[in-house]
Amino acid sequence: MSALVADRVRYRYPGAAEEVLRDASLTVAAGEIVLLAGASGSGKSTFLRALCGLVPHFHGGRFGGRVVVDGLDTRVAHAAETCARAGILFQEAETQSVFGEVLRDVAFGLRTRGADAAAIPDAARRALAAVGAARLAGRRVDSLSGGERQRVALAGVLAPAPAVLLLDEPTSQLDEAGAEALAGTLRALAATGVAIVAAEHRIDRLAHVATRVLAVADGGVRPYVAPPPLEPARPSTHGPVVLRARGLAARRGEREVLRGLDLAVRAGAVVAVHGPNGAGKSTLLRLLAGLDVPTAGALELDGVDITDVPAERRFPALATVVQDPGRHLLCERVVDEVALGLGADGAPRVARALRDLDLDAFAQRHPRDLSVGERERVAVAAALAAAPRVLLLDEPTRGVDPLRRAALAGLLRRHAAAGGAAVVATHDAAFAAAACDEHHRLDGGALVPSPAPGLVTA
Repeated sequence: MSALVADRVRYRYPGAAEEVLRDASLTVAAGEIVLLAGASGSGKSTFLRALCGLVPHFHGGRFGGRVVVDGLDTRVAHAAETCARAGILFQEAETQSVFGEVLRDVAFGLRTRGADAAAIPDAARRALAAVGAARLAGRRVDSLSGGERQRVALAGVLAPAPAVLLLDEPTSQLDEAGAEALAGTLRALAATGVAIVAAEHRIDRLAHVATRVLAVADGGVRPYVAPPPLEPARPSTHGPVVLRARGLAARRGEREVLRGLDLAVRAGAVVAVHGPNGAGKSTLLRLLAGLDVPTAGALELDGVDITDVPAERRFPALATVVQDPGRHLLCERVVDEVALGLGADGAPRVARALRDLDLDAFAQRHPRDLSVGERERVAVAAALAAAPRVLLLDEPTRGVDPLRRAALAGLLRRHAAAGGAAVVATHDAAFAAAACDEHHRLDGGALVPSPAPGLVTA
């Protein structure tokens, strides 16, 4: 018997004019690993939610077709019963935490399923170890980086040992070591008979352990066609220093994250900041933006000390897109979000940013009705429309499909060619190689010059 069967699934969200899924069919055997590619907003997340019964039982709307999970028909089974057999990792791992302490959070699913209380702590620790996060067991969830939170959320899904595992962008915030560890974990789970379906934009990270790669497009499941590879950035001429950090230091609780960090960002440069999960990449960008205060060091913008200048006064010279921009979108229409903080003379820049980020069709939509990748593009459009001297982007390709990643790389190169600059914290090596012409790695709290990903020096 197949572990998972979706037969001609159709679905329309409440109040939506069109169906997201129109004829989506998929059969997955026990022990298979199926990857689902597809453009941002194509319906991958909706399909995964249908595969565990959240669509339609949680989201409402109009549902047609049939889904059977480990023998349960989702049309008649309670969603809680279905989700006990099909564990799901959501695209926004930040929303999946229940408790403030990591080990308790991972143990939550075990407790709700009535596991033996004495066995729960060890089972939770094994799940953390399986995703390379054993060291995080005693940490507070709110002290973790985005990638660390993604690992913890995945451990919480794995701990109850579901028969079917559904993963939505599971490598989107993981460093290379984390992605490879996840691939090994999925291979081991599949060997025990677990059926796995993962929606991914970074197909290269998991393709070597997959049995099949498919795509969600036009409302159904289709053959996958690989996109063209990104072209590496060409070296460019840089101008004077626009943004400088001297001796920056920062702490997260009791942990020193940055120490004595120096950085000089020149006009015309797109600077990549690499490093493992938890290295301090997001902390560095938050310091540059004025969202956090350093424990030591100084910042200069165009030679003027801005160390004590608050974030709102650094805008629009510094425009920031944080790691989870969906939590910070304020307006009820995309066009208003992109125009926020700009005067009437900003209208042409707003129109250009919407066009450049392929958002014209969403201009009148509510940002929170969009997919994660679409919300990411809204936040980038808002930053670009401000015409900043320096763009600060934290994981800007999260949830963004390959074609739009290539377009974003081109936008950053054009911004730099016009005399601007950008600092990009990213785990997306291909994007970094295409968009950035200067690379640094965070090592021991300081920045070390690094070759572009995939390139070696003689």
